[in-house]
Amino acid sequence: MRPLTYRQPLVDGESTGSFVTRLAARHGQSVTHLLATVGEGHTAADIDPWESELYVNRSARQRLAEMAGRPLDQLMRALVSLRDEHLLPDGSGAPEYKWPWRPHSGFLVRGCALCAARHGVLDPVWLIQPDPWHICVRHGRFHDNSREDQVSFIDLSPGPHVIQAERRRLRLVGAGPVGRLLVADAFGVLAHEAVRLPRLGSSRTTPLRLLPIAVRVATRMARLERHRLEHRLQTDEHQYWRDQVVRDLVWQLGAALAAWSRLHPPLRGRRADPARRWQQVPGAPHRDVPEMASVDKLTCVPWEVLARGSRPYG
Repeated sequence: MRPLTYRQPLVDGESTGSFVTRLAARHGQSVTHLLATVGEGHTAADIDPWESELYVNRSARQRLAEMAGRPLDQLMRALVSLRDEHLLPDGSGAPEYKWPWRPHSGFLVRGCALCAARHGVLDPVWLIQPDPWHICVRHGRFHDNSREDQVSFIDLSPGPHVIQAERRRLRLVGAGPVGRLLVADAFGVLAHEAVRLPRLGSSRTTPLRLLPIAVRVATRMARLERHRLEHRLQTDEHQYWRDQVVRDLVWQLGAALAAWSRLHPPLRGRRADPARRWQQVPGAPHRDVPEMASVDKLTCVPWEVLARGSRPYG
């Protein structure tokens, strides 16, 4: 397949539907016409890239890369939903795509316009994210899956502590899957009724209020969890750790941390290589870390993490 005339810049984390929409517009085509070149498929009527995600199988992914004039590995690094975990079944092996009413997993979050402009993209960009919000640390902007056009982002310059917390969170999750699980567990701990904080989803800005506290809790969890994964955690260490965290953070976290630590008892058996264990996903209470799993799906706490309503996260 010959590539299209104009190559579209790539934006990290962009949804496949958003990229294909930009690609079609650049060449004066409808998305339906362009997708007919990619393969056979089904599209919900009048679907838009801010409503759902586009999925392809392995053959259609290869065609899309050729049409976009990009090496496949480069396209997969930028467009999360093209990675193997999110591919449609191969079936007969013929190129196929699906554009359903809702994403199979993850949330479509408005991308930072300033970041897109740095890549030469002036059209709206939609990211596919595990959680329904995204903080651009470069430009200090909070974006979410709200469709509020008048306030498409929240300027975080008046609250630099949120940006600092997001940088620390990125370092934690960048260290391996355990870091991502601990961040989710920290949000879970803050959702305990005894803590008396709003749950995620109670308002659009709740993530901004919770994030700095959650990162502080997750950082302290990481110290304990490292000992556990290295088989160095003693049975009485939990109590000392909980008391210290409660003193440091002031919040009424004792009951929630006690429940969480009971789910993370000392490990038995042969001691593992410390660096290797930290990179791996531990066993119980956690199993795996799907790329598009949100914090409420990852955390091990047994209570509700989200505020239940007609539209989670506001």
